[in-house]
Amino acid sequence: MKVTICGVPHEVVEVKDEFDSDCHFGQIEYSKCLIKVNKEMPEEMKVSTIVHEMMHGILNHLGYEDLANDEKFVRVLGNAINESFRVKVCNE
Repeated sequence: MKVTICGVPHEVVEVKDEFDSDCHFGQIEYSKCLIKVNKEMPEEMKVSTIVHEMMHGILNHLGYEDLANDEKFVRVLGNAINESFRVKVCNE
């Protein structure tokens, strides 16, 4: 699956839970244009996690690294966008 962040395609892959915390469900690797999500989550949580990681990517791309690293800000912004627009992620 792919998503586009500020015009740049990013691959989304589902992986075994390899995250270092009970509250992290995904990760974005900016230099690899890669988003990883825990494959064992329900589909709705995967979508929410992808949107969250996309918010990190958007903020980083726009030069707001301080906000991109602010998990609370990214979480509330991602949740607001996901709930406002009901983001749907489709496989190609």
